[in-house]
Amino acid sequence: MSNILQDLQDAELSYADCSHKAFIVEVGPELAQKLLALNFDQNRKLSQPYVERMSSDMKNGEWGLSNDAIVISNCLQVGNAQHRLNAVIRSNTAQTFIVLFGSPKAAFQKFDTGKKRTMEQRITISGIEISMKECCIIRHAMNDYENPSVGTVQYGYPRHDSLVAETYKKHKHFLKIVGASKPAGSAFIYAAALKLYAEMIHYNKVLRPYSHDPHTRAQLFIDLCLHGYSTADLPSGQTEIAALKLKNTIARKKEDLKGQYWSQKYDWRVTMTAAYKFMLGEKVVNLVPYKTDPFHNFLKMPSTNPPTNPEYFKLYDS
Repeated sequence: MSNILQDLQDAELSYADCSHKAFIVEVGPELAQKLLALNFDQNRKLSQPYVERMSSDMKNGEWGLSNDAIVISNCLQVGNAQHRLNAVIRSNTAQTFIVLFGSPKAAFQKFDTGKKRTMEQRITISGIEISMKECCIIRHAMNDYENPSVGTVQYGYPRHDSLVAETYKKHKHFLKIVGASKPAGSAFIYAAALKLYAEMIHYNKVLRPYSHDPHTRAQLFIDLCLHGYSTADLPSGQTEIAALKLKNTIARKKEDLKGQYWSQKYDWRVTMTAAYKFMLGEKVVNLVPYKTDPFHNFLKMPSTNPPTNPEYFKLYDS
């Protein structure tokens, strides 16, 4: 045991050996500002209350050296610690940090343990910009019908990041044109509209009792579920009743259960059932969930982005 420090020193690697270098550094406001100037563009939004809490700890002498290193990439970008560095500036103190230089940018999402990153933040760091709402929507669309959990739980771990990112990339055009990143409206509704849209494009070619193209039909479903009317002034009748019944079902649950959100697995199944019946233009009496997913497997769906979407040129070419 008495030789452990010598053993560690003997095992120490040089920068030439591992392309990394670690420092223990006193960081004051001036150096913190220089490091923040290297903050990478896709870093998450700064939380001012979190900065204030750490700043207060620093001013009160309650901040100490931790194992959470400030990570600087081999292309001189700072991948974490923006809250700690802003707190140093806010508190006008000098604090001691471990600084690790040399990590590839791709490793950023694995290093920051100070304030845990969410999935959409990790995916954005990897170079694919996605909002929190879009990340929820795409996971709900990926959700297995028979799985007892909703999509954000089934696909809620860092190991799912790459699958969620790749699936999002296949369908992000639709999410952009319907404004899915907006906070208003249940993510279930947008996920169902996306599945409806993809199904109409790639699989469901049967004669329908309406003349809407896939985008118009999906947008109408969203509008009726959220507002009860079309924002494009499209008429609605018996072939649109499924969406209106879903809106009423959501409102009734909120009233009966004192504001409870439309967020349970049963709610998800009802939403998918309503979307499928709306796609078919069925004259619905009651929304009884299907026992199995009526849609094709979403994870195996081809992309709905142009130009892989055969409807694109009809819809958007001028």
